[in-house]
Amino acid sequence: MRRFIGVRIVDAARVAFHARPTNKPHSSDGTRLKMISIARAALLTIVLLPAAAFAQTGPADPQVIVGARTDKVSLGSRKVADLTGHLIADVRVGENGRVREVQLTENTAEGFEQQLVKVLESARFRPAIDATGRPVEALIDMKVELRPHTNVNPKPVAAKPDPQLTDKEKARIARMRCSDFTWEWNLLRDEAGDAAATEFMPRIAISMYAALRTAAGEYVDAKIWKASAKALRDAADRCNDNASAPFFDGALRTVLDEAVPK
Repeated sequence: MRRFIGVRIVDAARVAFHARPTNKPHSSDGTRLKMISIARAALLTIVLLPAAAFAQTGPADPQVIVGARTDKVSLGSRKVADLTGHLIADVRVGENGRVREVQLTENTAEGFEQQLVKVLESARFRPAIDATGRPVEALIDMKVELRPHTNVNPKPVAAKPDPQLTDKEKARIARMRCSDFTWEWNLLRDEAGDAAATEFMPRIAISMYAALRTAAGEYVDAKIWKASAKALRDAADRCNDNASAPFFDGALRTVLDEAVPK
């Protein structure tokens, strides 16, 4: 049975312009009309810019950012060796990648329920992306396990991994433009720091390139992975210069071809 545990909502900022005619004697009707036109143009710019800035390659479900910092649990009088159990919940992820709601569906970690809910609430995600390329709110089943190897820092994972997720992500990456990659890469860098290169999307992109080199009879996987972190940063720099260019077949392949010559 599902139980509502917690909610965290971040409201989007609302911006409104109000054009008011001035009461100063020197103001003419033409001046007032010009002010109104400028205000309307400014409002139109604010309304339209986010659509371009947040257009992405979709559809895609929310993807947890593994390297993002999450809350730790307090053991109290318990020992690390005694840690056991898990918590499963429906997690509502906002379009900003932050958790808005946690609904508990299963808990076997007796005495740790509230702490594990806080772990989920503190998680960060690449938000879901709809078919039109917009980040949207979405639900995802998540799991947090307590085991001796997790110590006091258990990490949320998908409760029901999609067996086709890797293939779907490969197809998504193949369709990405540089603007798509830059948006997602910056999000990962903001949340995971230097570990961004090990997150799901970048890791799959590097594996796609490695597979191409292997198919061509070149066994250079170790060199590719060694060069991957810098290559992703360099690809991001190239993408900043040409937002409409293909990401994988353009920026990333070019950078890796240079980093690991044939």
